[in-house]
Amino acid sequence: MSLSLDQRLQRALIRSEIEALNAEFAFLIDHDRSDEVPELFTEDGSYGREGGGRSTGREALRAVYAMRAARGARTARHLFTNLRLEFISKREVHGHTILLLFAEDGAPPHPAEANLVSDYQDIYRLGDDGRWRYASRTVSHQFKHPGNKPIVLPLGKA
Repeated sequence: MSLSLDQRLQRALIRSEIEALNAEFAFLIDHDRSDEVPELFTEDGSYGREGGGRSTGREALRAVYAMRAARGARTARHLFTNLRLEFISKREVHGHTILLLFAEDGAPPHPAEANLVSDYQDIYRLGDDGRWRYASRTVSHQFKHPGNKPIVLPLGKA
């Protein structure tokens, strides 16, 4: 199916907005502002691990990020790449992206060793306010550093 110029431009705009959403997700976590992350999700949005815990709703996500913050200082950099989108409707897009994560407890600097490489399967939804948010994020780990610490975000625990 061939898309018109207007359709291609609209999809390019949506892609740009979703890329900005993914960048904001990483920035907030990496710069000690994870308490703001739940606002990137729809009110009933969920975040979980394939075959593991899942937290649903902004209140549950706030509780999970508060538990993580209570553990103390952490240095992290979330590098998202290879965004692939499937346009389902004008208000819903499915996406796949890859995460390369560097993270250690405590203040920097730390050794430059990647913790893991993960796939993210996302459902993005356009809100009535014109903002794209996560309706669902599901992460599956593909590679883990042998010395990787236990998972620090307790999804499904709150």
